[in-house]
Amino acid sequence: MGILSVLGNILLFVLVLSIVICIHELGHFYFAKKAGILCHEFSFGMGPRIWSKKKGETTFSIRAFPFGGFVSMSGEEINKEMVSVGDTVKLMFDELGHVKRIILKPKANAYADIENTVVEKIDLWGENMSPLYINDYPVRRDAFYMIDGVDMQIAPQERNFNSKNKRQRFMVTVAGAMMNIILAFFVFLVIAMGWGVADPESTVISDVTLDTPAYGILLPGDEIISINDVEVFSWSEDNNLPSVNSELAKYDSEYIFFTVIRDGEPLVLPGMKKQFLFYSLGFASSIGTEELVIGTPLYKTTELQTGDKIVSIDGITFTNWQDLIDFSITYQGSTEEEPTTIIVDRDGELLTFNYIAYNEETLSAMGQTAFYARVGITGSTKFSFFGSFKSAMISLYNSSISIYATLGLLFTSDQVGVGDLSGFIGIYSITSEAAKDGLRSLLSWVGLLSVNLGIVNLLPIPALDGGRLAFIAYEAITKRKPNQKLENLLHTIVLFLLLGLMVFITYKDILRLF
Repeated sequence: MGILSVLGNILLFVLVLSIVICIHELGHFYFAKKAGILCHEFSFGMGPRIWSKKKGETTFSIRAFPFGGFVSMSGEEINKEMVSVGDTVKLMFDELGHVKRIILKPKANAYADIENTVVEKIDLWGENMSPLYINDYPVRRDAFYMIDGVDMQIAPQERNFNSKNKRQRFMVTVAGAMMNIILAFFVFLVIAMGWGVADPESTVISDVTLDTPAYGILLPGDEIISINDVEVFSWSEDNNLPSVNSELAKYDSEYIFFTVIRDGEPLVLPGMKKQFLFYSLGFASSIGTEELVIGTPLYKTTELQTGDKIVSIDGITFTNWQDLIDFSITYQGSTEEEPTTIIVDRDGELLTFNYIAYNEETLSAMGQTAFYARVGITGSTKFSFFGSFKSAMISLYNSSISIYATLGLLFTSDQVGVGDLSGFIGIYSITSEAAKDGLRSLLSWVGLLSVNLGIVNLLPIPALDGGRLAFIAYEAITKRKPNQKLENLLHTIVLFLLLGLMVFITYKDILRLF
């Protein structure tokens, strides 16, 4: 892969991540502003600032590491105790004599024309809209702290997140995930409207996948009229008449002969055998051979190579593909303690490999089945306005269910662990692969990633949006607010644990690259 290609993939990765994260933070930001909460900063990325621009009372910034983002709201970063009785400050006044700027920890030679003020009494909280003051000086409700030359607006009670009612705090907290779900829906809708929805009535081929049995034999635009001399009347209509799908489902290990109309003439094509994808065992069959030769390794079986000839699996030998198909369909998977053992013939040398083979529960969460046979053709699509909305909803539902199922496996399966999760490097790899497959594949990935971010953020874990929602729920049930210091401590501790988890996941991502 060339340098330009790598740079292009990195830029694409940053763009995809930027869209998904910024939409999430925009949800928080919009509802915070709607509730009257003071938002100090809207940031994409973490770490030191590399760009910032202040608009109104909010600073919009880009930070060095494009892995995350945040909206800094009053009640999180700034509190009413930044200035206390006994502190020395300098005060700047507006034309009405109201304090407009409070200079904290002023240096001896800074603002020499302004006298020091020792704070004797102070209220910058202004409960129930009571006046703000320092000593006998009235303070504007939009006054600023100045810390090392940087302005930061004060946050009286009515501008504070924690002073808002439960409904407002709930909406601010849930809005990020809600925006991710909305983004995903519109991405899936764009796919459905741009590429169409499946036309179950047509038997015309729209696409033939590269490196599949049908490639080079069937062509886009071919109209299938029969399969193995059985006339087909649709692609997938459920009307008790033979269809392309129903006929293809009959033939796993036998030759398939298509009769098509091409350029207005009927044409009987050479026979082909399906390619077998053994998701439960982790490999696909080679195309165009009767021998049990691996075409493509799948998932974790990275030690297997294209061209390996299968000798045995768990001590069982196979003489043909049908025997292996029957075995794979009922295979219950394996674990790290009791792995699957496969012996292959590689250039005359017998090699033994152990790996974890997925069971039906794990495969279902991944949206796969234990075994799948394909020829590599796709049916026609058509534009349908209402059908596009239905397709988008189905895609959104399936993505959500898949993510919940995968998360569930972390707690219920001995085949999947934290090390199987993907971090930023994993997301980069998937984004690059999706881009290779075209715009539709890339958009599908953006939709899935957006759903993923939304759902994961709703998990009831401190430091995540779901954890904050859990505290709001506690307040609603018990009719009393949780201890603010304890809540903040929990969020901070879990945040550091999550950062440690991200480091571990990134380490595992790096190992998977080699």
